[in-house]
Amino acid sequence: MSQANGRYRIVDLSGLKNRKIACLTLDLEQDYGDLLDEPSYEGLNYIPRLVELLSRYDLPLTCFVQGSLFETHPTTIRQLLTLDVEFELHAYSHLRPKEIDHELEMRKGKGAFTKFFGKEPLAYRSPLGVVSEEMFSLLQLHGFRFDSSLVPSFRPGVYSNLTKPTSPYFLNDSDIIEFPGSVFSKVIRIPISLSYVKLLGKPYLSLLKRKSLPHLIVFGFHLHDLFELSSSSRIPVGSFSPTYRLVFNKLYRGRKSNGYIMLDEVIAVFREKGYTFSKLVDVYGSIS
Repeated sequence: MSQANGRYRIVDLSGLKNRKIACLTLDLEQDYGDLLDEPSYEGLNYIPRLVELLSRYDLPLTCFVQGSLFETHPTTIRQLLTLDVEFELHAYSHLRPKEIDHELEMRKGKGAFTKFFGKEPLAYRSPLGVVSEEMFSLLQLHGFRFDSSLVPSFRPGVYSNLTKPTSPYFLNDSDIIEFPGSVFSKVIRIPISLSYVKLLGKPYLSLLKRKSLPHLIVFGFHLHDLFELSSSSRIPVGSFSPTYRLVFNKLYRGRKSNGYIMLDEVIAVFREKGYTFSKLVDVYGSIS
């Protein structure tokens, strides 16, 4: 069931039976997305560290995999199979927003995914949270059931989604459920993600502890959020604006912001606030 909200149909979450649920979602991709001129994959070497952390707490993971990695790093991906993991598709490559051909990315990515697993992906996540209404039609055409690309916040030069729903929804003419990356509230549209924990530090963690959070949290992170990678030295930060350069250095070159430790702290906060952990596919099954 859903309720209309302008052009959107907000998904009825009563199937969750008032439980508070957190979904940890990893974008498994080349280092730093589209920021390097030549792709690097150093972050993949740290998958065992992530597996150790999640295994310690027996936590499930939803993993959106860049499709080309099924062809270039199949053994690396298999290291995640020791977890309770849901694999979905994160396009085929990780291009800059203006270079993305959504139809090509879905088709090639789906082909690589299906060849690897022997089944088709159910869900999709677009690089950098770039979403268009045309994309929903393509998702339906390619047989996807749900998407988790949109961040209902603002990122200069990438997206402006301050009027978009903050909870799962259908675009009115689509059967695809969109699971937005979570923000604190409709008013406080600060994303609940590891990159923002690193950027804002202790005040952010304090806000996580004090504020009432959504009943369903879709929490996103990358391997380059967790670990400091030497490949960051090859990113042409000199071409960035002063503000973006400051943000980048804080996120990825700040030795006092250990993302691995911060993820552990966030997990502890969610547990203390009574959240159980789930894969997105299981949430989808409960409400669809």
